[in-house]
Amino acid sequence: MEKQEALEALKTGHTIWGVDYAQQVCETFGVSFPQSLIQVYESDRNPMGVTMLHGPEDGVYSLDLACHIATCLGVADRAVGFIGRGSQAREYARVVAEKLGIG
Repeated sequence: MEKQEALEALKTGHTIWGVDYAQQVCETFGVSFPQSLIQVYESDRNPMGVTMLHGPEDGVYSLDLACHIATCLGVADRAVGFIGRGSQAREYARVVAEKLGIG
């Protein structure tokens, strides 16, 4: 996985990534992947919402992943003051990119 793709994975605060994919993101940034990031998710099968095709399934919440990576890289404290999940995730991605010199 290229760093730019891994960075894109950090920019959403609304996604549940598969465990293998989340592990690849961590590996790309050279940080640990703690088992504590893994949660079990199941949809309510509501036609108005997101439906998981095969649930319950293990997954990693994208905002938790972004926070973990920013924390491991020592820049999480530079991504504060955001209310929405999306804006918080984008700020984590921004400070991670800045730290690693990713354009």
